[in-house]
Amino acid sequence: MKQSIRKSGRKIVALAAAVCLLAALSVSALAMNLFGLRDMILPSGGIIDNENTNSNTETPASPKIISLQGYSDSKEYQAVAEWMAFLDSYDKDGELLAKVGNGPTGLDEKYSLYLVYTQEMADKLEEIVEKYGLKLHRAIELDLSEEDLYKRAGTGKFLGENNSSFSAYIYEDGTFHIDGEVVLDENRTIAYQMMNCVKGSFTDVILNIGNPEDYNEWTYTTSSGVTVSLSISPSKSLIIADLNNSFVTINVLAGSDPMNGAITTLDLEAFADTFDFSALN
Repeated sequence: MKQSIRKSGRKIVALAAAVCLLAALSVSALAMNLFGLRDMILPSGGIIDNENTNSNTETPASPKIISLQGYSDSKEYQAVAEWMAFLDSYDKDGELLAKVGNGPTGLDEKYSLYLVYTQEMADKLEEIVEKYGLKLHRAIELDLSEEDLYKRAGTGKFLGENNSSFSAYIYEDGTFHIDGEVVLDENRTIAYQMMNCVKGSFTDVILNIGNPEDYNEWTYTTSSGVTVSLSISPSKSLIIADLNNSFVTINVLAGSDPMNGAITTLDLEAFADTFDFSALN
């Protein structure tokens, strides 16, 4: 009987230790953003129409939308989440937009870089940026060359060997987007989209990542010395860097599926090494 009690006591102690360890790991994971993509998912994203879905079949997982401005504890993420929630519920039948049509709204000059076509939308946007202490974008330059991008962004050269940009635009604060490609071994060319969101500004760019359960995620320290988060799914891959002054998301247009480039973990790490993230930090 005593032996049985001792065993139960040891089990209780072991269970308590396991719970404490799990709690500690959870706190560490939160502190280090080890929840990865799940910590970027916007609550208003990922709605699909299941009207024609057969009730006897399994409902496919809803695609998820992520913020490209930061993790969920950042003011940039929280601002875009609030803005997207507002847009999801506003003018759902498109009646107000139809009234505006292609005509002037009287709001174009200040809000031309955002989806704003009524005074109510403008007021909501102003409320959000004031609440989170952010600035609205005022100007954009399109079709920049690689060298012009470096000058406008105020960075050094951050695209390495076998990495080239063929299209780029930049906002007045240094927030920029690149369409480019990287040549890996065996002359495999893989396209990508890079978004560098400067902290302190309101940027409303988002990305559909499909089902987050499909991704294999890990962290990797690049050759530039910056640790990034890497994710691979069958259809696409992602590189994420939370830097001092900006939040970088690289949407790699290749996945693990043979029909989508058959990219491996080593391939994605080599891909990440073609960016000098320290030049952006």
